[in-house]
Amino acid sequence: MQFSSTHKSLALLLATLSLMTCVPSPAFAQTWEKLDKRLKSQVFHLNVGLKLRLKDQYWCYVSDLSPRFKFPVYSTQKEDTKGFQVMGFGTAFPIKTAARDKTYFVTNRHVASTPDLETVSAECERFFAATRLYAEQTAFLKSHDDRFNELLQTINLCVKPGLQGGEKQNYQNTVDSIWDTYEKNLSVRADPTRVKFTKYAALAKVEAQVGYFLHAPGPVTKPSIEATMYKLAKDKDQPDLAILSVPGLTPVPLEFDTILPSEGQEIQVVGYPVASDQIDSDSGKYYAPTFTSGRISRVTPRMVQVDAPITTGNSGGPVVSLRGKVVGVVAMRALSARGGELSNFAGAITVPSVQAFAPELFGKVAAKP
Repeated sequence: MQFSSTHKSLALLLATLSLMTCVPSPAFAQTWEKLDKRLKSQVFHLNVGLKLRLKDQYWCYVSDLSPRFKFPVYSTQKEDTKGFQVMGFGTAFPIKTAARDKTYFVTNRHVASTPDLETVSAECERFFAATRLYAEQTAFLKSHDDRFNELLQTINLCVKPGLQGGEKQNYQNTVDSIWDTYEKNLSVRADPTRVKFTKYAALAKVEAQVGYFLHAPGPVTKPSIEATMYKLAKDKDQPDLAILSVPGLTPVPLEFDTILPSEGQEIQVVGYPVASDQIDSDSGKYYAPTFTSGRISRVTPRMVQVDAPITTGNSGGPVVSLRGKVVGVVAMRALSARGGELSNFAGAITVPSVQAFAPELFGKVAAKP
């Protein structure tokens, strides 16, 4: 049987259409320009703050360094005039979950539990535990509580303008003696079992309050959103993750990509690197995420390696595919042999690792990566 030229053209057209339906599509691929307009409102700046309180009565602030040891000196006051002191910062983003009661934000453990939180809290506890012991040692005919309160007044001389003369000498001798008391009686060297330190720390009763403040893109005058900790990685055996929760908040969440990432795939990293603030003189007036482009250079069960520029402040931010979905959570950047940043050599935690970290949020028990 022979075909006419019309039949041949029709057959060719049908074959072409059939072939097109068999070729995989990019699955809702978009342009970065369109995606970034949406993503800009979905990624938040995160500040981690700390308040310290003594005996449920006084708020504590680092106000000076002791003359001899150069250890921190904490002044106290009854009114909380300074609020939370920022101890760390990074990036966080809301993620789509099976939960309906709250919105959940993903970030890193090292952002939500920065070492400065523990360091400052521990130093404050040491200072006031030693102050309590020193109060006992120097009470003479006074009650220990009266002597302790007297010492607090002397310590507070550190914030007095123009301190000089006998008051200055009294203050300096007192704070040096307090830290000397710690070194001789309560330090790990002097008290290896920590029994004595625990006793006086309990008497001093220093309480640390940690706050998590999410800032949506926009002017800094816009109120922050205070979140609570939902889940924090316990140790290095778990992925570097923290999940925060906020009730009654309904931002448009990001979604995890169901398509596994692959080497060479084009991606973007969204976050709040401090490097951006250095080149923007108006950065103190608003929060705005930065977008950096790159490709996936390696994929392992737990980590996606990317070559997009990543630096301090990007931690906790999403790595996004052209589908507009999350393929990883920024967690680390590589360092050179001399300790310098290799900003184009970074790692992000894989989606299966996040799901396995908090499977109850995603409607099913996720398999371990």
